[in-house]
Amino acid sequence: MVKSIDKKKKESYQLQLLLFRYYKLITAVLIMLIVVGGYYLILRPKYEQVGLGGQYNLETLEKERAKRQAYLQNLKELIANYQKVNQADIDKLKKILPAEKDIPGLFVQLQALTEKYNLLLAGININEAPAEGQENKTPGEIKRLNVSLNLIGLGGDPYAEVK
Repeated sequence: MVKSIDKKKKESYQLQLLLFRYYKLITAVLIMLIVVGGYYLILRPKYEQVGLGGQYNLETLEKERAKRQAYLQNLKELIANYQKVNQADIDKLKKILPAEKDIPGLFVQLQALTEKYNLLLAGININEAPAEGQENKTPGEIKRLNVSLNLIGLGGDPYAEVK
């Protein structure tokens, strides 16, 4: 037991002696590692972002600015067009277009139309059309439904009836 304690003390003493003798070299190596690591991890990526074709390149930023200016001009035109629309026309559209998708009501209207023109509604497929460029629209925006009909003519020319 005493020998193991003496052995541990001796190893600890040798480590301390080694660190004391070479502390200048160890310090210099650590400083070099910090400097080189800092250059490759911090300075070089920033330099590449500013360099040719980088994120902060003047040409890239000017192109982005021009794109945003065009987008802003487009928005101003849309706002001007929106303000030109008569409130009476907006009210008419609100009365004509349903506030929510009304698939059962659409189905009933299509059934009534087919009966009116002496057709048989063999099949119907109603799907919500994906928005162009947007996945989620806000509740106030107009949305589209894709409607596919399979009709059977009961007499005469069914194409002329539908037309």
